[in-house]
Amino acid sequence: MEKADVLLTYAWVRSSYAALRSLTKLGLKVAVADTSKVGMGQWSRFSHFAGTVSNPLTHPAQFVTDINQLLQKTGATFLLPGHDETEVLAKHRHQLPPTVMLPIAEYEKIHHANDKSWTSAFAFNNGIPTPATIQWHNFSELKKGLARSNGPFVVKLRRGNSAKGVFYASTANDVQKLCEKLIEQYGLSPDRYPIIQERISGEGWGVSCLYWHGERIATFTHKRLREKTATGGTSTLRQSVRHPELERYAHKILDALSWHGLAMVEFKYDSVSNQGWFIEINPRLWGSIHLAIASGVDFPAMLYVAAMDGGHAARKMFRSQKEGIVARWYLGDLIIAASELKRFHFGKAIALTLLGGADTLDDWDIRDPMAFFGEAAYYLTNAIRYRNMNPIQEGMLG
Repeated sequence: MEKADVLLTYAWVRSSYAALRSLTKLGLKVAVADTSKVGMGQWSRFSHFAGTVSNPLTHPAQFVTDINQLLQKTGATFLLPGHDETEVLAKHRHQLPPTVMLPIAEYEKIHHANDKSWTSAFAFNNGIPTPATIQWHNFSELKKGLARSNGPFVVKLRRGNSAKGVFYASTANDVQKLCEKLIEQYGLSPDRYPIIQERISGEGWGVSCLYWHGERIATFTHKRLREKTATGGTSTLRQSVRHPELERYAHKILDALSWHGLAMVEFKYDSVSNQGWFIEINPRLWGSIHLAIASGVDFPAMLYVAAMDGGHAARKMFRSQKEGIVARWYLGDLIIAASELKRFHFGKAIALTLLGGADTLDDWDIRDPMAFFGEAAYYLTNAIRYRNMNPIQEGMLG
């Protein structure tokens, strides 16, 4: 097999596919890896080679062994994780070949950044507005905290991504019942009890950044226009828009962390009160990264250049984002359309199936149609598995 330059993991999903396209434009040969042979990167014509690996959540040691074997087989010297296996690779970085560049923060920082309770407290302590949070370690403390709050509430598992592991409750009684259920269902110890916050209304925003050894290289900001679930989560339609206040908040958090690599900081913003609220950090590639690339901020390319030639070379590539660019996740809208059909909202469903309504699509390109079909096939083949999987597991696989 002809050697590759890059090994890209979690290949099935849009974020990794966007990175694949970006890196191949640099003239690089990109090998991809995933637990499945089905997915966007696996079926894309831009992939140089597709290999399979063990599940990084359930079999982390074997996953790292599989990655090392693929690195040896492909000769890749740049390893880019696409999702929550980022934390696994950070933890086992010492087991990777010393010649391989892994452009991510150290394990402790990624581990903390994936913890919604830790990041909320960190943001608050650094002067960033955060939703009111109930501090509790037992149900007696929970009852006292709920008695001082009016609701409505959001209950989150401390670890997870998108809308997975996020639940909503209107009353204190609902919160207590939900927490009891989650603790029993997932065997949560007190140090993993759910985080309970005031539910914030407003627009969803994301501020994405590239840092290199604590120095900020690039920033991109977007606003969510439509989300796959009504209660929030993955966006299917979003727009490139600057927001200086939220950017300042994101920079303050990542500066305080002395961040390294990629991260997106999520916010809610209430345009009526002109108030922004910190929600969470995604310390990895993010689902909407295609919009940043389409708007002129090519994070994967800059990350590679930073790794190979240093932060200064990457900084010279950065240009301020083009504003007003709209990107759409087409398959995500088809999933929404299916839900609308179940509610007999035929007009909405039909509108969501039509192409158009955006400047660019995350997952459809006539030059590479098999990537879209690989994405659709992945969702279809994993539908039953997701139904039987808890939100913590889904956070790694979906």
